Amino acid sequence: MKYNAPYGSADPNAPYIDRNTPGAQSGSRVPAAAVEHPQREIMAVIDAAGIPPSSGDLTQLLQAIEALISAATGGGDTSNFVLMAAARARLPIFPEVLTSDGGIGVISPSTGQVRVPAGTNFLHRGIFNVTTVQSDFATAANKTYHVRWTPVAGFALKDLADVGYNPAALAEANVAFDSVYDDMLVARIVTNPSNVATITNLKNKARLVQSGEELQGFTSYEDELAPSALAAPDGAVVNINFARKPIASLTGFTDVTVQQGNDTATKEVNIVVQSLSRYQIKAIYQRSADPGGGYVGWVANA
Repeated sequence: MKYNAPYGSADPNAPYIDRNTPGAQSGSRVPAAAVEHPQREIMAVIDAAGIPPSSGDLTQLLQAIEALISAATGGGDTSNFVLMAAARARLPIFPEVLTSDGGIGVISPSTGQVRVPAGTNFLHRGIFNVTTVQSDFATAANKTYHVRWTPVAGFALKDLADVGYNPAALAEANVAFDSVYDDMLVARIVTNPSNVATITNLKNKARLVQSGEELQGFTSYEDELAPSALAAPDGAVVNINFARKPIASLTGFTDVTVQQGNDTATKEVNIVVQSLSRYQIKAIYQRSADPGGGYVGWVANA
């Protein structure tokens, strides 16, 4: 529906005015559409809700709106409904990229340039759909960048050496840079001396889960250390490339030998899964005697 200005007004947005007899001012002349069209609009809502129109009930528009909301949401007290603006500010849900792997697929179309492609959908706060438009950014040689998205600024390329972005000079893998509800870490960009970019696209899902089983061969045994303190330089490192550092857990292990035949010697075993960063976990299998391999099952959640 469009606004119908007073009849004869040159301004399509002219207001209606009352007659002022002492001031010799005529009141606005009302075109028929100004009366008819609002009624038609209101009746369209009432009809859509399946409510029989009645001149004796002046709450039918309210009833119709509530009925349509109830039909779309499954019902409930409308006073508890959350509008989109409030939902985007309150729902504690991480960004969810609607691709199979949770990545947006940033590329480098040419030397010195990275591109966020068009046409990828993701959910902000689990409810508001955003579709990417092509965004190109220039890079410099020997730099480390993050591609990020926020509701206010959209996509941006952030230089880790920029004190405005990284005032504490934190390491690139620090959890302070992980995706949060309103600030999505999309990719890591590392350029070489020729300004050629190596891109690590990161997975963004409301819940990030990945699991696996690693066949871990002989590793040097480390005694009397906490699980997080094991160096295990020959442990099995697995790339996960999450946008948030996960919690890594052990799900199982096989082929563990604590005694062979009549051998009474004690054999200590370390079986550990470590969360190294948002990019990697490590599966560790160590045995103090009769070194051999085994399977380590793991799961990473963020």
